[in-house]
Amino acid sequence: MSELNKLIDQYLRLVEGDENRKRMSLWETSDRGIRGETQWHGIPNYGIGTGRSMPVTAECLEKMWERVLGMDIQRFYTDPDYFLEYFLRYKILKFERLRDDTPLTKDIPVCFGVTHEAGILGQKVLFLPGQEPQFAKDPIVDPSSVFPSSIDFRGNSYLNMAIPYFERVKSLAGSELKVMFPEWYRGPQGVALYIRGFQEFCLDLYENEAFAHRLLRYVTDAAKQFAKWKADYTKEPIARCDLFNDDIPLMSPSNYEEFFLQYEQELSDFHGGVWYWHSCGDITRHVSAVQKLRGVALLDFGVTMEDKAEGLRGLSRKESRSDPQAVEFRVMAKRHIQEASDEEQRDHIRGILKACRADGIERYVIRSSGMSILLGGEPDLEKLARWVELVREVQAEEGAS
Repeated sequence: MSELNKLIDQYLRLVEGDENRKRMSLWETSDRGIRGETQWHGIPNYGIGTGRSMPVTAECLEKMWERVLGMDIQRFYTDPDYFLEYFLRYKILKFERLRDDTPLTKDIPVCFGVTHEAGILGQKVLFLPGQEPQFAKDPIVDPSSVFPSSIDFRGNSYLNMAIPYFERVKSLAGSELKVMFPEWYRGPQGVALYIRGFQEFCLDLYENEAFAHRLLRYVTDAAKQFAKWKADYTKEPIARCDLFNDDIPLMSPSNYEEFFLQYEQELSDFHGGVWYWHSCGDITRHVSAVQKLRGVALLDFGVTMEDKAEGLRGLSRKESRSDPQAVEFRVMAKRHIQEASDEEQRDHIRGILKACRADGIERYVIRSSGMSILLGGEPDLEKLARWVELVREVQAEEGAS
């Protein structure tokens, strides 16, 4: 048996094991929990009224596996054989080392990070040593650009890289694992920024509103066209989308409502809802605007939102409210785990639990996010494993939370 087949067999044994069945029992399974990227984002299938603690999940950036497993990040994104091997290796290691509530599934999501959507639209993508895929610095559109009404996905140079990669992973994975084609998970704002340039697009919102809307119309239409093409290519139905909006805080809440909300709502309606609305940026000031988006299942209170209670106060305003099913509270690993004492970590978790009780949040997830190398690799993982224990301890002290 080859090394890869051994890893697949080991992975499948864990998927079918008692520990994973226990973890899976915590989550809704009507829709896939793993979506556009290789990390788990799920919705608890119970509420705090049951008296059970809410789930805790923990994730690491690829840089962690570069150090701990000797993984070559550039090769991970360019060699499909290598990708599948190391995807299985780090998922197995994480499952066995971290006793959190993150389950394993039979889904293997192929993902090229933030570059997928803009890459399809022609932005040059660079695969550099030691780095996730990234963009060349020069924007590819300006106010004189003529946008096509339809996109030839079969003749697309970016997809001509992604499709063989996906097909190779699929052939290696076998029939028991489901390999997922890359999702279009970046929201209209993010795609516009990446193909127009950050400074240029921010100025467009004030100096050339007509072009800003024309660009947002183009990327929104492209997202819908891709969803139809992908459904035909994979023979899978169009499902709920993701909306990743890391850079929303660059814009004011009023700009979000004026320029982006309508296009996000259009995508939500087209897909039958939004599985996960995400931003690594601090959306504290934007929460009351974002909650107007209908159809959100899981809302991210991201790593840079330090005061989750303040964010929840925005969510609690009643006017024009559209409640998400659940909130994901992401804890910045560097500040609140790797650099924090046990008691500092406990205090931060207590604050989140207190805020949830005060605002009557029924379902949520406490999640460590964005952990990279700080203490040397193995010590970082030890701190992360300890953080999971501390969350459990605080939940027990505070009662059902």
